[in-house]
Amino acid sequence: MLRELEFQAEYGLIAAGAVNSSFLARLPGKARALGPVAALSYRVASRIANTLRAGVAARSVEELGAVRLILFHSSPSHHESLVDLLRTSAIQWTGKSVIFCDSGPAGAEELRNAGASVSMLRSTAIPGRMVVEGSNPSLAFALRLIRTLRKKAIQIEAGSTAALEAAITLGTSALTPLIDHCAGLLRQCGLRDSDAMKVAAALFERTAREYSHSGRQSWAWYSREPDIENLLKQIGAVGDPLRPAVCELMENGLRELGRNPETAARIREALTTTRNRP
Repeated sequence: MLRELEFQAEYGLIAAGAVNSSFLARLPGKARALGPVAALSYRVASRIANTLRAGVAARSVEELGAVRLILFHSSPSHHESLVDLLRTSAIQWTGKSVIFCDSGPAGAEELRNAGASVSMLRSTAIPGRMVVEGSNPSLAFALRLIRTLRKKAIQIEAGSTAALEAAITLGTSALTPLIDHCAGLLRQCGLRDSDAMKVAAALFERTAREYSHSGRQSWAWYSREPDIENLLKQIGAVGDPLRPAVCELMENGLRELGRNPETAARIREALTTTRNRP
């Protein structure tokens, strides 16, 4: 069986947790490509293989030594236990590639030190894209998996995961309250709730669309100085607790993009006044 897998299987899998909800369950051709499936027990390995309808349950983690590429997927609670299985196995890691799939990086450095090529491949909230980091040859394997899923790769530098996650949070969870406040101001103008939400969403969508085409130059104040008196009236129309945030957004934008320092200073004064207000 091992010799047969060595010549036919493209990759093996060591896993724990809800594999059926990961992108691994959607890999095209996995019934042909997946070989040995290892887990914390043979029973769990059998269940995973049956769930995926692919692969052969391994009675020992050493069976993963029959393939060049090993996919790793685990819930946080089982991650360290799976790493221990690999760490204490007799697998010869030189020439092997390991891809951590929607899993944390714990154990990756040990495998690299043992001679394996290691990459990280993760799903993301960014539509149609997956995040990948690592080095060849595991990186090449990961990019190929992304292509088979008909996704685009966001290739990041090692150690920059937190920055990427911050960017995603800024563009999603952190942004939603701002859109909601925008809709609230539109409601104050007399718009119905459903219309206010649609108009607010349309404004943010247009801004994002224009930025994707022109970057910073799409900013309304990039080449045109804003009317400061009008801006101050707008700031006054915004109620607490949003007013300080609006001031900071305006002032930071002007300062960071190096435009209209006098206007930025006036807004900064308005922000200070707002903060000092009893």
